[in-house]
Amino acid sequence: MLSDCAKSCDVVGRSGYDTELEGITSFFDLAAYDIYGEPIEFNTFKGQVTVVVNVASECGYTDSHYRSLVKLWSSVKHTNQINILAFPCDQFGHQEPGSGKEILNFAVQEYGVEFTMMEKIDVNGNSASIVYKYLKSKTGPPVITWNFATYYVVSPNGNIEAYSGVEPLELKDKLMDLLQNDEL
Repeated sequence: MLSDCAKSCDVVGRSGYDTELEGITSFFDLAAYDIYGEPIEFNTFKGQVTVVVNVASECGYTDSHYRSLVKLWSSVKHTNQINILAFPCDQFGHQEPGSGKEILNFAVQEYGVEFTMMEKIDVNGNSASIVYKYLKSKTGPPVITWNFATYYVVSPNGNIEAYSGVEPLELKDKLMDLLQNDEL
């Protein structure tokens, strides 16, 4: 009786996923809240390059990745056509326990973050943000494995590519190329 349990649970899990993503045909159909609780409609990013990453304040990768994200932002913000959306996530080792205000204060005071900090979310499981459900359904990986593990790059026309195991600054050339040539 239990021999088909994993298979049937997978089907049930994916059917809910598919239903939730019905009608979403593009990254630009999505919306999410920023860290201030204000809605951001992703259609405002159409024609621009967008980077999406899950972050945490108390992770072993926090220092290197926040520093690299800040350097990346400093080197591309002049274009006014590149966005960084950092989604705090507490799913990995309880490494983002703070409130939105605490997370924002940490990011700004410790690293001088000026890019967009988003509302704290889950990236995996039934309670995962629709943003992450969509990104994972389009390009993978099927499961985010840790904080800062996967950087999603969305091209001006909505093509999505995932980069795992990279430092943010390594993406600079790719981002700049996308401004000139909209193909991932």
